Amino acid sequence: MNKHTVSNRPGVIVTDGNERSALAVTRSLGHRGVPVYVGAETSVSLAGTSKYCTQSFVYPSPWSHPEEYVACLLEIARQLNATVLFPMTDLAVELIGEHKERVGLAVTLPIPSLKQYRKLSDKYQLTAWAKEQGIPIPPTLFVPDGDVSRVIDQVAKWPVVVKPGRSLLKVDGRWKKTTVLYAHDPHDLRRLYHEVWYLQWPSLLQERISGEGEGVFGLFSSGEPLALFAHRRLRERPPSGGVSVLRESIPLPPQMTDYALRVIKSADWQGVAMVEFKVDRDSGVPYLMEVNGRFWGSLQLAIDAGVDFPWLLHQLGTGGAIAGGNEPYQVGVKSRWWLGDLDHLLLRFWKSEQELSLPAGSPSKIETLKSFFSMFDPKTKPEIFRFRDLKPGLHEIGTYLRPLFGRVASSSYARVLDARLAFARAAWAVGLPLRVHRLWTNRALRNRIATVLVLCKGNICRSPFAAGYLETECAKRRLAVKIVSAGLDTTAGRPAYPLAETISKKCGIDLRPHLTTVISKDMVEKADLILVMEIIHTKMLFRSFPEARTKTVLLGHFSENPLTEIQDPYGGTPEAFERCYALIVQACNGLLYQLQGSTQVDAVDKKASGGTSFDGAPRPAMAHKQNAR
Repeated sequence: MNKHTVSNRPGVIVTDGNERSALAVTRSLGHRGVPVYVGAETSVSLAGTSKYCTQSFVYPSPWSHPEEYVACLLEIARQLNATVLFPMTDLAVELIGEHKERVGLAVTLPIPSLKQYRKLSDKYQLTAWAKEQGIPIPPTLFVPDGDVSRVIDQVAKWPVVVKPGRSLLKVDGRWKKTTVLYAHDPHDLRRLYHEVWYLQWPSLLQERISGEGEGVFGLFSSGEPLALFAHRRLRERPPSGGVSVLRESIPLPPQMTDYALRVIKSADWQGVAMVEFKVDRDSGVPYLMEVNGRFWGSLQLAIDAGVDFPWLLHQLGTGGAIAGGNEPYQVGVKSRWWLGDLDHLLLRFWKSEQELSLPAGSPSKIETLKSFFSMFDPKTKPEIFRFRDLKPGLHEIGTYLRPLFGRVASSSYARVLDARLAFARAAWAVGLPLRVHRLWTNRALRNRIATVLVLCKGNICRSPFAAGYLETECAKRRLAVKIVSAGLDTTAGRPAYPLAETISKKCGIDLRPHLTTVISKDMVEKADLILVMEIIHTKMLFRSFPEARTKTVLLGHFSENPLTEIQDPYGGTPEAFERCYALIVQACNGLLYQLQGSTQVDAVDKKASGGTSFDGAPRPAMAHKQNAR
């Protein structure tokens, strides 16, 4: 643990110390003299660096060790004399709610029951209920079981918002996150429903509403409001819609507030909640989007405007009288998350409007730039960086810059790869040191490759075919090499893509028994050689497994004419799959020659493209091998 000694006054445990809402709670309660104990998965956290944090502690990952996480919170409550627990994220609410009877014996939990929470956090059920009740929702198609084919012809306007029913799903005893997606056409929509694992659960297809996001926030007891607040989103990250980075307080909109209270009362809600709407730019109709049944990211704005929700919730949790809940708040106060706003600006300049899926009427790049530098409004308050409590702001800047340097390094690495590849292509074109190159790559591989790991994104098209082909050819050539495949962004147990099965069969590879596998640390450690299809795969791999740098190679570098990438044929025509698999066969043949040793390589050196492949095509000459370092 870090910081001060235990206080004699009963304190509050705040989870998820790296959330901005946790910092807002810590500052609010700490400023009022309440001991605040901040927990996080990291030894240093955003809220934990605040001068208002009495003590910080590290708990086990709630994602991978949920039981240990709950046990740690109970032990900390016992040690530090904490009497109230504020779970700050959806996952924390779920895990603590599952153990509410046990946790509730140790601390007060001013949160809704799991039944209440799930009733409103389930967007599928909430949207269906709102439709029945006459509360405006965007034009919506319901997909209850992942079969989008039944409703795809009913989509009236593209792009369409693809919204999972729940933000969290429990799979094999572990919670996993979902995210909102966009489909630009029917082909794109079919691809998403085949590729994205969580769309096999209930989901929604919604027409995109152009307008500003507004929300009604409140503290409630048995569905009755004790305090209310409203704000309007001015900018978000990503720009298409997400986390608000600049927002302002507004008067409570009567119609929207009525809708919000109807939603809250339907669940007999207990605790804080945010009811989010999108106001149509043309009609002014507020469309219900979702309910967040815990503290929200922009909490600091409400506090700055005069509605101190953390303090009010603490009073409710400790059984005291609620003071200050009905007092009017300041309208026109703005709160800015500066680094999030910087991300918004960078995304607007780095990506096209189509890549960002921006709605019609979005500000231009120049307008965004002008707005970003209009930062001297006295009513705009910084959310994180505050001179009276500097450390959280400094910590956030450091946290922001570290991955930025990593991104710069990754892009530099990609440029190095491209430069090496350009050199290899030039050398190939003029017939330069082919023999020296082959001897070098052969020496790098020879006598040390026992396990080859083949990767692509989903493990449903390219990597299973490449692994199947390599496995078949290694058996023919009596090479004692184990071949395995996995996906970098997939879910386990899915079959190969149907068209991949069909085209693979024509090539003599049976993918019917194949089931997807998720990349793991054990697989990386056991592999002597890792093959990837695209440069982006190296970035995805190295982010989670930096130790893979010394043994990762782009498969295309073994083809006859060195290729940077072998593109994904997913969602394409049979011809696209045939072209992709022809490139994979060519590259695999090049690798197999090198795995066989110098005798075959020397023989190949006598001819520029000697030999034939398994199907009678010319065997590829050796291409340049790139070690990712």
